[in-house]
Amino acid sequence: MKEDILKQHESRLNNFLAETFRSHHVECSIRDNLIIFPKQRMTACAFLFNKSSSSAQIIQLDVKLEIGLGREIIESSVGMGLNIDITIENAWKNFLKNSFHTLLAAFFSDKFDDQINRYQWQIEGHMYDVVMSRTSIRGNHPEPLPGKWLKQFEDILRNQHLPQGTHWVRLYYAQSESEPISMEILLDNEVWKAVEKKVHSFDFPVYKDFFSLRVFVILRDVADVSHAASVMGWMADQEEELIEKELVKNGLSIPDAQKAIMFIQLAFGRAFLKKITTAEFPDEAIIKDKDEKEFKIDLNSEPFYTEAYILAERIIEKGCVNKEHFQNIVVKSAELNAYNNALSEGVDPEDLNNIRFAPPIIYLPNYQLVEKKDALKSSEQEIDTKKKQFWQFWRK
Repeated sequence: MKEDILKQHESRLNNFLAETFRSHHVECSIRDNLIIFPKQRMTACAFLFNKSSSSAQIIQLDVKLEIGLGREIIESSVGMGLNIDITIENAWKNFLKNSFHTLLAAFFSDKFDDQINRYQWQIEGHMYDVVMSRTSIRGNHPEPLPGKWLKQFEDILRNQHLPQGTHWVRLYYAQSESEPISMEILLDNEVWKAVEKKVHSFDFPVYKDFFSLRVFVILRDVADVSHAASVMGWMADQEEELIEKELVKNGLSIPDAQKAIMFIQLAFGRAFLKKITTAEFPDEAIIKDKDEKEFKIDLNSEPFYTEAYILAERIIEKGCVNKEHFQNIVVKSAELNAYNNALSEGVDPEDLNNIRFAPPIIYLPNYQLVEKKDALKSSEQEIDTKKKQFWQFWRK
């Protein structure tokens, strides 16, 4: 099957996907085969892969939904048929049946919840909005279908340690003649090795004929660093007050919105500088609040910073849909600006490679110092501001 033919069909599928969202009252447009959702600041696109063999024509359809800067949910569907049109149509119908309404309910609309199950779960003290697909079943199966395996699956999800942010889980099980023939569980597009063995012990139903089960779950976290970064990238030319309002509109509290902006800028700038210098950065930062009080904090205790740094490293290594959005955030880093200013003033780049940045001073008017076990190494601490230069970023 020629690649140019698949590209033509990809373009057609992107049009179908856009029209499907529009028919569910979701505003979107298409630019260069990329579906853009301006209100959600997300993108989507479809890809086709030829998986045919000598005995069967098979197409894999991947729909990629960019839910945040550098993070994409990839939903794969397989189609089979006598020709390419029937095969792609089959893959498209499988995507609509198994994935579309879960994505729609999680990120775009609550008007079609009859197609999914919606919950609120607290996992390790953190609240998630959970959207779970109805169980998709193929083949003949026992009636009624036993549901103990689904309860075990939900219990597994509720008792996992998950990093801050939105996550998605896909479970697939197939059996024939009362014996399992396939089992897969994915977390964020990757095999979830930490729970794989436990899933093998689930009480899946058995039956004399072939059948398969598929469940797709999205655990939505309003404190999602990648989505906050996406908003910052899209709104890079606007004032921070407007970005803050947009983040609050998306569910963050005012203090969290302010922290997201500052810590994402700091982390992205540091990850970029790490690639071009050998400079060292402290784990501490100094926070100044609206009362001019200053606190020393451990950056490793701030999820917005730690998750943003991991995200930035992943984007630098693997890229993202819109590189310009990543660059828009990096250039707002005060440490990067200090580094560039030093270069423009004639400081030898070799000397800059050996600098150690001083703890950054970050203005967060609504910051509250919260004691956490093994997290904040210092309690509320007044700092003599006269001895500190506000933007003193490095010390030799």
